[in-house]
Amino acid sequence: MPNQGEDCYFYFYSTCAKGDSCPFRHCEAALGNETVCTLWQEGRCFRQVCRFRHMEIDKKRSEIPCYWENQPVGCQKLNCAFHHTRSRYVDGLFLPPSKTVLPTVPESQEEEVKTSQLTVQQSKLSVQSNPSP
Repeated sequence: MPNQGEDCYFYFYSTCAKGDSCPFRHCEAALGNETVCTLWQEGRCFRQVCRFRHMEIDKKRSEIPCYWENQPVGCQKLNCAFHHTRSRYVDGLFLPPSKTVLPTVPESQEEEVKTSQLTVQQSKLSVQSNPSP
């Protein structure tokens, strides 16, 4: 049995097939919100409608690219918590890209060296093919 009022993972991040028979919380007001309710964490939030999450969140989904964005139809979830680089049109609404910028993944030192060597080689080729008068 879930903790009292704990969010349904599937409702918030995909689709819950259990609907009204699901023992977990399905709260539309909290969709797309990744802020955990501090009262719930203390066991003191019993509101039927609370705009904060009633689930411990260990990942910042707003920093994880949305898988569906690169699929043919694109992401069709109105309150998707994942990162979107492009605008989208969902249920008659125009949704802008996510406001946050994803951090770039640092290249390994070996890849950086190869890139530097390639840049030097390209510069040498450029000078050789375009000699100064």
